[in-house]
Amino acid sequence: MIITLNITDEKQIEQFETLRGEKSPEEFAGLCFEQGIKVTEFQRRQRLEAEKHPLLQFPETKLEFRAVEGAEIAAALKENNQENPLVIEVSRLVNAYLAQLNTYVRQNGNRPPPALQVRTETPIQRVACEITAGAIRNMIEGNRRKTAVAA
Repeated sequence: MIITLNITDEKQIEQFETLRGEKSPEEFAGLCFEQGIKVTEFQRRQRLEAEKHPLLQFPETKLEFRAVEGAEIAAALKENNQENPLVIEVSRLVNAYLAQLNTYVRQNGNRPPPALQVRTETPIQRVACEITAGAIRNMIEGNRRKTAVAA
């Protein structure tokens, strides 16, 4: 198969020339094409894998907490008053996120989702997601330490 490239954009030409270094234009274009095919195949496999797994549905923030700003949430968490309604709502969201992830992992052979994108709509959801992500990181680090000690 023969493919002809006609690059007219000056920035693309400059970038092509800079990146190719000592390689001939033909050799470098061939390498770019090969890498492009690999990236496309990787993205296709990821898309197919993601289609096998249902999207995780996280709970909505209760109406009374939707407009609360991040600074107010941070102050409530810093006080660590377990009866504060903000702390209770953050805990509810974090527990719901973790429960859904745990259910997913159990149903999929102890494997986490290949990718997890969470769209947060409110500051309290962002805080809960950050806390959840921190908890997941801590679990992963704990498992790594246990594995290293066992080895």
